Amino acid sequence: MKIKKILLSLIIFSATGLSAQTMTPKGSDPKPAEAKWYDKVNFSGYVDVYYNWTSNNKQGAAQDTTGTFHTYNKQFAVNAVKLSMEKLPEKESPWGFRLDMQNGQNNMYQERPYQTTNSIYNMQLLQQAYVSFYFPVAKGLIVDAGKMATHIGNELLDSKDNMNYTIGYIFFNTIPFIHTGARATVTLTDRLSAGLYLYNSAQGTGFTANGQQFGYSGVTPAGAGQVFSTSNHVYVDGPNALKAYGSQVKFDAIPDKFKIVWNTLYGNDVTQGRPADAEYYLSQTGMNGLLPGGPMNTQWNPRSKNSRDYWFINHMSFIFNPTDKLTVLLDWTFGERSGYAITNAAGYTNDGFYIDSNRNGKVDTDGSDLKFRPDGQNVKKIYNTYGIWLKYNINEKYAIAARYENIDDSRYGGSLTVNQPLAFTTPRDRYDLQAASGDITGANFAGLGRPASSLGQVRTFTLTPTINWTENLLIKVDLRRDWALGTQFIDQAGRAVKGQNGIIIGVVAKF
Repeated sequence: MKIKKILLSLIIFSATGLSAQTMTPKGSDPKPAEAKWYDKVNFSGYVDVYYNWTSNNKQGAAQDTTGTFHTYNKQFAVNAVKLSMEKLPEKESPWGFRLDMQNGQNNMYQERPYQTTNSIYNMQLLQQAYVSFYFPVAKGLIVDAGKMATHIGNELLDSKDNMNYTIGYIFFNTIPFIHTGARATVTLTDRLSAGLYLYNSAQGTGFTANGQQFGYSGVTPAGAGQVFSTSNHVYVDGPNALKAYGSQVKFDAIPDKFKIVWNTLYGNDVTQGRPADAEYYLSQTGMNGLLPGGPMNTQWNPRSKNSRDYWFINHMSFIFNPTDKLTVLLDWTFGERSGYAITNAAGYTNDGFYIDSNRNGKVDTDGSDLKFRPDGQNVKKIYNTYGIWLKYNINEKYAIAARYENIDDSRYGGSLTVNQPLAFTTPRDRYDLQAASGDITGANFAGLGRPASSLGQVRTFTLTPTINWTENLLIKVDLRRDWALGTQFIDQAGRAVKGQNGIIIGVVAKF
């Protein structure tokens, strides 16, 4: 009898244990193992290729700078390939990093002074690299330090992330692209955030080679008074100890319907100041005593001042979403260069200091009478740009976007080349602001007699149908028209014309 009771108890115990094991979800644990840090790292990337056809005489190996980043005309090209790794800092894990490795035929235009990808000191293949910290301030404060893309502009360096495929003239001409420095962004409320930026320079990161940056000419730095040597860094971001300062404010005025973004940047990227008129006159008339003459001679230039020798950028975007499918974006960018910074606007000197102050299409002096120099130490060059972007998502697969831009650099005293594609070279595609006639294939177009004709007005219109072929394959087709009031473009025979048309097909595989 006792044996039967023992056997019955064993059977009941086994059945109970089996039932409990069956009812417990597999893998359940009252204390699950915490995720490792590397489980929070996000990987992404893309391969971007295109074919471009623009109605001018550039083709093959001839660089077409009118196409902004996409300079291979009538050619297939690999725009960019990119691999990104990112860990976002958060309250539970208050550290992070971002690493973007990029290459491609157009990658060389992101750093100053461009086209130096093969240089051994170049860092263009490392597009971004920064570390991040999280602080429990307001709704979250994040501090990043390292190399990063600029905070200014509504377009991005990656074509796939823009409404259009090609980069517009505003983004390409009026702001820097890459910086090295630090930034702090804080989320104040669900609708308001702000950022402060401390960069090495306003002009951006770059490789100097023979000093072709920040006013350097050949092997002689104009602002340093010494010969370029191995004691100087060849990869630089600023010529002096001064820093550039930036800010950003984002405000959702009407949640999900209307947003305002306001960006600024202010920096002094020169080591010497602009000479006073009296000093300039003496140097030109030979009455300067024992000191060598010339307006670019460092002995005649005072030290630079932040209040005089600067570059200031003010940028605003107004973003409307009247419906879930429609986005309307209005953009305004204002730039001002003052003092000695006007001669170093893009690493080249714009024919001394002469500007078109009365906006009559001619410089204030042709250089023959050097007594007349109407602009003093505080001379300014100003540009304004206006743009509108529209995008309509027809459905999940199809969308269409449009962009119109208007650049006014008539008060800039020359071609607007804040971020020119060729270092130390006046852009070849701004005939409206160069005295050229007859032979338009010359290097400088100097002294050929044709006055400026459009007073610095250039416009673009781009229509972009977009196809989401699959979740990971994107096709964009840019139908683009560039034109101006003057003859600043060229046709397929190389003759100066007022505009050009183009089509570019971009295909991006992303993950």
